[in-house]
Parts: sequence; structure tokens; C-alpha cells
Amino acid sequence: MKPFSLMVPYLLFGSLVGSWVCSAADGPVDLAVIVNKSVTLETLSASDLRQMILGEKSKWADGKSVIVVQAPPESAEKALQLKAVCKMSDAVLKRYYMQAAFTGKDISLPKDVASAAAVKQFVARTPGAIGCIFASDADDSVKILKIDGSAPGEAGYKLR
Repeated sequence: MKPFSLMVPYLLFGSLVGSWVCSAADGPVDLAVIVNKSVTLETLSASDLRQMILGEKSKWADGKSVIVVQAPPESAEKALQLKAVCKMSDAVLKRYYMQAAFTGKDISLPKDVASAAAVKQFVARTPGAIGCIFASDADDSVKILKIDGSAPGEAGYKLR
């Protein structure tokens, strides 16, 4: 077990990320799943989204490659993605990727970019790309997918 003094930075980081994710004055913050406009789907299951982020699903229904892009680990968008989609911490996700590489499992790793704005820019210009940003940051340069039939802001939307 780590001494408490070594755990303090982790505890502070966790509370900062939690406050970013939960700081919306009007209620919960919705995470939008954005794709390049070349993607023909309008809705995606939460299970398929999770498999794409984990690198287990690397092709769209039309056979084109899925290119996952994600914000940096310290971002509020990535924290919400990990909580709402992957149901794991960044450390557990990294262990998952290392275990997959160690065992020879063929998975596609996400592309890391410097910010949520960079996620949107990458998705807008890259056919087959998918990423997660706050719904309030999405615009018409990308397509927002429904998850299990619900869009951000709708009742029953799971990614908040």
C-alpha cells in the first residue's frame, strides 16, 4: 500500500476531474459521440461503442476502418468517457491495452490528441474517425451519433 503522502496527488487529481465532470449548473453534462460525416450510421449501441474504444471492433458495418481518437487522460471529457462508456479508470484501461499486447490480441489502439478541440478536428477531417466530446462542443463539422437510440439531451441518454 502506498503511503498517504504519495496518494495525495492522485486524490487531488481525482477530485478535480470529478468536479469538472459534475460542475454543470443546469444538470448533468452529456458526452457526444462524434464521427466523421462519411460514417453512414445514425445510431450505435453502447456495447459497440465500448468495443470500438477498447479496440475490439475495428470495422464499421460497411467494412471501413474505425479510427478512435481520444482526449488526454487529464481531461474531463476522457474522465466521463471512461466512466460512462468503458466503466473503468484510465489505469485499468492502460492495463487492458498492455495485457492485450502481451497476449498477442489484435486490437486497434486509440489515437491520443492534446485536447477535446483536437478530437473534433481529427474526426472532422478523418474518414471513419470516432471520438467523444461534450455535446455542447459539437458543431456541424462532425456528425453526432445516437447511442442506443437516444441523442444527447434526450431522456434516457446513457452518456452523462
